[in-house]
Amino acid sequence: MSSGVLYTRPFNPRSLAILAVAKANGLPLEVKTITSSKEAPEEYLRLSPLGKIPTFVGNDGFVLTESIAIAIYVTSQNQDTTLLGASKKDYSSILRWMAFGITEILPALGSWFNPLIGRAPFNPDAIQRSKEDTLFRMQMLDNHLRDRRYLVGDTLTLADLFVVGIVQGAFRFFLDPAWRSEHPGVSGWFERVHSLPIVMDVSGPAALAEAEMPIAPPRWRNEDSA
Repeated sequence: MSSGVLYTRPFNPRSLAILAVAKANGLPLEVKTITSSKEAPEEYLRLSPLGKIPTFVGNDGFVLTESIAIAIYVTSQNQDTTLLGASKKDYSSILRWMAFGITEILPALGSWFNPLIGRAPFNPDAIQRSKEDTLFRMQMLDNHLRDRRYLVGDTLTLADLFVVGIVQGAFRFFLDPAWRSEHPGVSGWFERVHSLPIVMDVSGPAALAEAEMPIAPPRWRNEDSA
């Protein structure tokens, strides 16, 4: 029996950690696909008026939006979990990195990627700035992970799972072998966390770019940018 419903779409960066933790906790989630925020059904808009994903609905009717909140709630259903840290400092640091991923990395990465596939207007100068913003933030991750295996403490936490979901698109489309060899901290961490069974089961093998996606006009227009 499902423990609830997660509304999302395939390969959504905000949802990987939620699905991975649910699997690790033995909490089966029914996944319902919302293909476009602009074409979301009225039923979904009653749950999430902004039409964004993901949204969680528990079997008791509890509705939760915002990916960090959902990820923490699903993780906390296992009272013995170690994914939320061993102290209040750990927990606060986990929240810090999750917030960094979704408020700093993802918007910059989206502003680099979306114009290249027709989800946003094509402006080479703006795209270049977004590229630089993304790479600066990835450098921050690399600096932090140069002498660490995990983002917080000495063991895997929700922060690792969540941020891996956020940055997987960067590794898939932009961060080529030369970049990865120059940034062993974040690159090794990404491959190590992404290769975990709980991640592989929901995301499949990590796709690693052989070359950086060029800044060039897209061949089509994709109207959905959420």
